[in-house]
Amino acid sequence: MVNNATAKLQEPVLVYDGDCSFCKFWVSRWRRKTGSRVTYVPYQEVPDGFHGITHAQFRRSVYLITRYGQRLHGAGAVAALLQLSGHSTWHWLYHRVPLAGTVAEAGYRMVADHRDFFYKLTRLVFRNDA
Repeated sequence: MVNNATAKLQEPVLVYDGDCSFCKFWVSRWRRKTGSRVTYVPYQEVPDGFHGITHAQFRRSVYLITRYGQRLHGAGAVAALLQLSGHSTWHWLYHRVPLAGTVAEAGYRMVADHRDFFYKLTRLVFRNDA
């Protein structure tokens, strides 16, 4: 399924940085919520140019590729993923509240640019989680 860069997907694919502790922590949580409705793949396991996205782009941001080939990244990808897990509030806010998407993307960028710090903070807040 992940081998063909242009094939229609059986389910959405979330591509993330498999070397990032912060990313792996959140993917583990999301995977428990979405079950088999989403496939999770480190970008290191997909070919460069997978669905038209370079490894450099994958290093910078998480990508959700829908079954129909739509490519979402950053906070928009997370909002769509949360909707797939049954939590539609963030998706609704992202798309319906003025400036919410802009603020969410700025927050995403800040976290993505400081992953180590936010991983440590996440581990403090979610002490009992994997």
